[in-house]
Amino acid sequence: MQANSRTSSAAGWAVIAVLFAATTCVESMSWTQLTAYTPLYLRELHVSADQVPGWIAAMSSVGWILALPLAPFWGVLADRYSRKLIIVRSAVLEAVLFGGWALSTSPSMALLFRSLSGFVLGNTGVMLAMQASTTPRQRLALAVGIVGAGSPAGRALGPILGAALVHLVDVRGMLLFDAALSVAMAVLLMVVVRESDHDRPEDLRVLSLLRGALSEIVSKPLVWRLFLATAITQVGTWTIFPYVPIYIGRLAPDNPVTAVGVVLSAVGLGQAVASPLWGIAMQRFGHVWVLNLTSLGAAAALAATGLSHSLVVFALALFVNGVCAAAILTASMAVMASTVSPERRGAVLGQILFPFYIGGVIGPLIGAVAFGAGQTVIFGIAAVLSLAPLVVLLTLRPRPVPGAA
Repeated sequence: MQANSRTSSAAGWAVIAVLFAATTCVESMSWTQLTAYTPLYLRELHVSADQVPGWIAAMSSVGWILALPLAPFWGVLADRYSRKLIIVRSAVLEAVLFGGWALSTSPSMALLFRSLSGFVLGNTGVMLAMQASTTPRQRLALAVGIVGAGSPAGRALGPILGAALVHLVDVRGMLLFDAALSVAMAVLLMVVVRESDHDRPEDLRVLSLLRGALSEIVSKPLVWRLFLATAITQVGTWTIFPYVPIYIGRLAPDNPVTAVGVVLSAVGLGQAVASPLWGIAMQRFGHVWVLNLTSLGAAAALAATGLSHSLVVFALALFVNGVCAAAILTASMAVMASTVSPERRGAVLGQILFPFYIGGVIGPLIGAVAFGAGQTVIFGIAAVLSLAPLVVLLTLRPRPVPGAA
């Protein structure tokens, strides 16, 4: 039954891959726009300049705080009930969130809608699991590559498109545009995606599925080390990321909207191009060598960003950091895709972004405290934390060589 279902759906795997890529592109684009122009949005809500960093910290963290306890369950619920339903859920709630932000009249009301982001997350791993269940084995790497290209493409497109929209229809118009795109993606997902049978564990109880997924992760030293390294680096990323638009605005006071859009889109484009190239490099040189190199590169770039007082230098250093940072997610996805059991695919891959949620909770709070200490301090903290892959992987014992004495 499952074999026939897989064969019948194989012809449409490319359509599903492109649709999932478009979904993640719209999601990434919208969230990048929201983050990039939150300082401007808060000023439109009459928040004073000295209170903006505190509101940014609250809005950046609140959704992640709600996401943390929910994150382990989305992949499990997808395997237990419906992968398609879990994916569509994200698009629908994103439309509500962006629409709510567009209509909010106070920072407290905006914070309430931002908290809905905790119920939006958790669809990336489920999409990968569903793609794997409908794609011929010989095409799976290509399909995952297509789906994986959506998020960095959205990060590249989002800020510059957001700048154009802000100039045309202001921040609220941009948010309504994002809400409309999310509605369109939800409709397309409902109409186009057909959920077929997939391998399921014998025990379908939710908590049992979750225990099985976590046991599989913990049992693999490389996997849990990558989880730990990703979590630490994401704390560093989210320590600076919500506040980067403020620093760009200070360096380009004459046209901060366009400057934010150009710089952040360039960073996103660099990550989009670098991700598949890091995958190729890992195949040739191994993930340990690549992650050690990129950890050092990211730390140096962040240190340079903290010391820069020129927009060009700031942007170039931020670009280099983004290129280096792309390596760790590529490594995590590649390692997990090659080691996950088919019957636990949704549950295990559903945890792949859990370290990002941890970073999203802790990082903005550290950033809010460090912001007052100055640019050098906040980027210095991120630089130190970016060394996590290097430190964590140095503790990984090499695999014994078969047949060695």
